[in-house]
Amino acid sequence: MELINRGEIPAKAVVHEDAIRAFRILQAGGVAVLPLDVSYAIFGHTARALERIYELKRRAPTKPNGIIGNWDIFNDVLETTPRDKDLVRCITQDYDLPLSVIAPYRADHDWLRTVQFGALRRATKVGTMDLLMNAGFLHNELARLSWQTAAPLMGSSANVSLAGSKFRIEDVEESVQQGCDIVLGYGTSRYINDYGIGSTILELPTWKVLRWGGLFELQAELIKKHFSVELEPRPATGKFTLT
Repeated sequence: MELINRGEIPAKAVVHEDAIRAFRILQAGGVAVLPLDVSYAIFGHTARALERIYELKRRAPTKPNGIIGNWDIFNDVLETTPRDKDLVRCITQDYDLPLSVIAPYRADHDWLRTVQFGALRRATKVGTMDLLMNAGFLHNELARLSWQTAAPLMGSSANVSLAGSKFRIEDVEESVQQGCDIVLGYGTSRYINDYGIGSTILELPTWKVLRWGGLFELQAELIKKHFSVELEPRPATGKFTLT
């Protein structure tokens, strides 16, 4: 296991080099713990790498992984309405916030041409996939590389399943870190929160909330302001979905 703990987010040039290094390891079949704005996350590209992630997290096999995405991947690969696109553009581009969406995808899209069946099976469910967008510069660089090379990157939060998202590299369980090929630390995640959860997840085209993320209230306010739609509020009990 290679550990690179930079202590804080470095200059963009360094982040760019870190993204290339991590991406090459992932392409070669490795597993990586990486710092995102929403939380630390664990990723792979190959079918075996995804199985390793399930083993390290002790994750139920019925739970699919998310996929690193950006506007190009969202716009080209997911099957969405113009209204859905306006929503995603508003949150991720106009207000520069992270967001995860679950929507039907084009199984015949060229971007998926190199993905192994076992990896895709672990990152999709009944014809839909979960795409995470705009979760920081490192995330966006990885999404760009993924799009350019047709190499989807799949994973979830870097923690033992049901233990809550981790916002500092030292909080990621040692057993998870030791099972990876590279672990990258950038200090505390930008959007640390008391809920122990990462990004908000919305289902498209219903706009149903599937997970109330750390920024949910702000996102809900923006959606109400720009689309006159009131999302289901965070449960008063503090209930949320752990991954």
